Amino acid sequence: MDMLNVSLITLTWELYTHGVLQLRIAGDIGKNRDTIRLWIKGIKKYGLMEFLDRYELAKSGHRTPRKANPIVKNWIYQIREREEYCCGQKIQYFLEREHELHLSVPKIYQVLAEK
Repeated sequence: MDMLNVSLITLTWELYTHGVLQLRIAGDIGKNRDTIRLWIKGIKKYGLMEFLDRYELAKSGHRTPRKANPIVKNWIYQIREREEYCCGQKIQYFLEREHELHLSVPKIYQVLAEK
């Protein structure tokens, strides 16, 4: 685990327990306010040591690849042309039916905007 983040999480908790506001903590240690809020929420729920263990496991886990790889993009373009420039919802329907792939409509439009 990144020792810097372990130190920052521990420092965040110490500052918070001494009454320092989350916004001030975020500014002092250079992290986003939402990050500080999530750290504190997790520490309250699990305790400092268990939270650090969970944090380490989350950072070392497998990341799922992006769904819109070149093959998926090609499928989207093919469906769009085949179905006479249909809407994103219809493309989503055909992706699920033909390829058993669920992709959000905004993501489909994002891919179409790239072309």
